[in-house]
Amino acid sequence: MSDELLEPGTPVDLENCHREPIRTPGGIQSHGVLLAADEQTLEVVQASANAAGMFGASVLGASLTALLGGSEIVDQLRAGAADATPNLRPLRIRGLDAYAYRVADRVLVVELEPVGATPASLTRYQGEIARALTLLQDAPTIDELLRRTARVVRELTGSDRVWAYRFEPDDHGVIVAEEKREDLDAFLGLHYPASDIPPQARALFFQNRLRFIHDVETPATPLEPLANPLTGEWLDLSAGVLRAVSPIHIQYLQNMGATASLSIALTAGGRLWGLISGHHYSGPLFVPHEVRATCELIGIVCSMQLEALEKLEVSRRQTALGVHRMTVLDRVAASSSILEGLADAGEELLAVCDADGAAIRIDGELRLLGETPDDVTALLDGLEGADVFATHSHDGAMPGVLAAPLAVARGNHIVWFRTEYVREIEWAHAPKSLAIKEVDRLNPDGSFRTWAESVQGESRPWAAVDVESVTELRSALGTFLITRAEQLAALNAELARSNEELDAFAYVAAHDLKEPLRGISNYTTFLVEDYEDTLDADARERLATILRLSQRMASLLDTLLDYSRIGRAELALTEFTVGEVLEDALDLLAAKPALTVEGSEMGLRGDRIRVRQILVNLIGNAVKYSPDAPEISVVARDGVVCVTDNGIGVAPDHHDAIFHVFRRLHPREAYGGGTGAGLTIARRIAERHGGRLWLERSAPGAGSSFCFTLDS
Repeated sequence: MSDELLEPGTPVDLENCHREPIRTPGGIQSHGVLLAADEQTLEVVQASANAAGMFGASVLGASLTALLGGSEIVDQLRAGAADATPNLRPLRIRGLDAYAYRVADRVLVVELEPVGATPASLTRYQGEIARALTLLQDAPTIDELLRRTARVVRELTGSDRVWAYRFEPDDHGVIVAEEKREDLDAFLGLHYPASDIPPQARALFFQNRLRFIHDVETPATPLEPLANPLTGEWLDLSAGVLRAVSPIHIQYLQNMGATASLSIALTAGGRLWGLISGHHYSGPLFVPHEVRATCELIGIVCSMQLEALEKLEVSRRQTALGVHRMTVLDRVAASSSILEGLADAGEELLAVCDADGAAIRIDGELRLLGETPDDVTALLDGLEGADVFATHSHDGAMPGVLAAPLAVARGNHIVWFRTEYVREIEWAHAPKSLAIKEVDRLNPDGSFRTWAESVQGESRPWAAVDVESVTELRSALGTFLITRAEQLAALNAELARSNEELDAFAYVAAHDLKEPLRGISNYTTFLVEDYEDTLDADARERLATILRLSQRMASLLDTLLDYSRIGRAELALTEFTVGEVLEDALDLLAAKPALTVEGSEMGLRGDRIRVRQILVNLIGNAVKYSPDAPEISVVARDGVVCVTDNGIGVAPDHHDAIFHVFRRLHPREAYGGGTGAGLTIARRIAERHGGRLWLERSAPGAGSSFCFTLDS
């Protein structure tokens, strides 16, 4: 459907009224007169059809100066036309209020309007403003502000009903305050479709804040000629007070039983917030200029207070949400991980945006809080984009979704949920069709019976402060992650330096201890050989023990030297296959076990001697801790090499302990020699290659499977 305005003069109906050119209606309300003159010559080139009756002769071609009573008056009108709000200060001429404004470059428009039967005094005008300012300034809430504004406007204008009308996010309106005659039905709480006040009408309220309709029943007075001779176009009456009313709006008011109306724009935050609207039902109602000007100023003051109170409410809400955010961040800071910290925050995390439930997923781990939908995993998987996302009409049992991505590529999100909020909306008049899809086309059909719509499939909408709160939490978590990462990097650097120092110390200590230990072993051997015949059995046993322990110590020092060299030596990286390095490993093993091998052609890149050491340790371990007929397999697939046996296995409690330096789970005597450092050395070699080594599976009596990867 096109949104372009219709050409002036095009017939308007319910199908195209949203495109009606209301700024150029081609006529004025009949209680006043309009004159449009060439500002250079002051010749009247266009006028309302009733102008001749006011001036006693045709005005077209006449001089504006002569018609209005002199050049001084015209000069004052010209000066007033330059004001930002020309309608607030009319010039009083011969019992008429005169307003002037410019259209295009050369067109000066003058509107003349009756003063009224009892003109208000300047003293009363100023007094009403002072009273209204005090009353509105003291209003503690928005609802009370609107009630007071409606009451003041009704007292000033004498309208039978005055209401405050708020625009909702989808542009439909709801009556939020009302002052009326006691015998009238209440409209408070009724909703009106957005089409009742179309976009071009809402836009016009920003330019001309007050709209006054003196008599609904009196036809408009056309302009003569319809097109202005200076511009060739219909005259733009946006800045005037007499602009004729849309025939659709006239029908609307008549269907409501209204005979006169007055509307005042309320603005806040750069948007049209709503209207103060007055309806009269007992005949025409002429509201004189002084009263209208007072009402317009009241609308301006009310708008200022609206904006101030909205900001105050937002500020209070932001403060409350900020307290919850800080509590959540404190929990995260005190926790070992962000996931656990967020989950431990519980109700505080929900209170960050007033949610009913939440889901947290970080690196594949999921935590749920409060009420969450059954398909939460699918919902998380379907989230795209790095921005915070909010909706109150998502498909499913919980239509309120507010998602804050932490790391989209890794599927890390925090998502808050709100449950369905089923409610009934009372519309002020029934639609032509009861299909809900037609609600946005509700029109005044003459009945004005209320029509209730049951709204389902939606949650309470997320307010801007809710989204802002979540965005700030995400930002704070990001900063927290960066800070923790920096701390972890510093700790890792310190640990690496300590490891280097420890490796150096271990190397020097092991190397320096080997020499005296070798001397002890040699002298013990000499004693046994030279004095064997003179020593008794106890002495020979003691010397044998010294020799055995020194050999054991030498084996430990050799292992310690090997372990320290792994961290200190540079890796000689080459490319080879699993089969090639496996053949090297088997050559070094004293016992040649029978192996089943799968994937021997898989390529590896690393230090071949060190990778061979991994296989020697893993296969040697499998042989040592397996029965008389060991079944050992080596499987290489997708960059992973696994050595599996049918040996004694490892109890679950010891799955991590077996990789500790010199850690034994069994007595040496039970399974032969060794220092218990083989798995530790193998894991460290894998880590030096940027990979890892782990126990894939193991259970007592069921064998073990050790796997490693390289990332060189």
